[in-house]
Amino acid sequence: MYTTDVEKLKEELKGKVINPRKLVSKQASAKTVEVFEYLQELYRHKTVFGQQYLQKEELEDRVYFDCTGKLPAMRGYDMMDVDPKHNWGQLDRAIEWAKKSGCIITLCWHWYAPDNMEDMENCPWSFYTKEANADHSTSFDLFRAVEPGTPEYEFVIASIDKAAEQLKRFEAEDIPVLWRPLHEAYGNWFWWGNKGNDNGASVEAYKKLWYIIFDRLENYHKMTNLIWVWNGQNKCMAIDPNTYDICGEDIYSQLPHDHSSQKEKFEEIVSYSHGKMVTLSECGFIPDPDQMKADKVTWLWWLPWWGSFVYKMDENWKTVFDDKGNPIISDKYMNEEFLRRIMNDDRVVTLDRLPWITPENLAFAEKTVNNHEK
Repeated sequence: MYTTDVEKLKEELKGKVINPRKLVSKQASAKTVEVFEYLQELYRHKTVFGQQYLQKEELEDRVYFDCTGKLPAMRGYDMMDVDPKHNWGQLDRAIEWAKKSGCIITLCWHWYAPDNMEDMENCPWSFYTKEANADHSTSFDLFRAVEPGTPEYEFVIASIDKAAEQLKRFEAEDIPVLWRPLHEAYGNWFWWGNKGNDNGASVEAYKKLWYIIFDRLENYHKMTNLIWVWNGQNKCMAIDPNTYDICGEDIYSQLPHDHSSQKEKFEEIVSYSHGKMVTLSECGFIPDPDQMKADKVTWLWWLPWWGSFVYKMDENWKTVFDDKGNPIISDKYMNEEFLRRIMNDDRVVTLDRLPWITPENLAFAEKTVNNHEK
């Protein structure tokens, strides 16, 4: 069985030069390099308009298209579909959209793990810790997860291999993936995160888990289509910069109508990014491009979260439609004037502005959006 020697890997990584303009993957495909170089050209000049999805209806697109006639250039989906109990069909949709619309794909991973390793079939599974969500949580042990020989470690390896199977579906179609595992690591709400009260032990375990994922996908599965996005959220979580290409930050401001540039957080992450590109890998509010310019903030892309961050939902999480059957824009996070202004801004890359997009790509996108179920 292939096992990652984490200490040996770390020593090998230390001996490598840090080159922010080169992918960390040794075997990246030509298409993956092309997308990465395109992002390098954009960085500090333009921002890619992205959107995260979950439900098959993808009504976020309906809001954007009805308001502006434009669609996001980047689509975010979730590797949670590797758990058959929580399969939303996201990866199938991601592949279809990448192939037929030419969009850029980013994947995060809400990693479901069992609450009871001795009764995996019947126990609850979750990615939340019990401290974060008592009703939907797992007690899965991060420390045992990175210890070879434990059932938790075997589960982790099997899960990574399942993720690899899905990533290889993208690889077979020559689709690069901006791959963001173990996101929001500094928080204590996910089982892989920082516990905050263990003298840094969970931080080290998280780093070890990152290296296991990186090594297994790069050196065992030899993936060719991954652009690695590290989303540690704090300098103390930093892993070796030769294992990621882009630094991500997730920001959900609690201030009303906060379309600020988030300058303070941007400058903080830039300070420990080793010159790598920096992105707003999740957000509630979209930063105003005018504010970004004024503050010299250059997020590579932004990715609003799905559902109620874009359109109105009632207390039962049901979409609120107007009298014509269209989802109503979420005025808590955006409005039509703001959307029209930013999606027509030359500094913002929408789907139609990607350099490789064809009329056929746009025709597919428009037809699909118009046929979305309501």
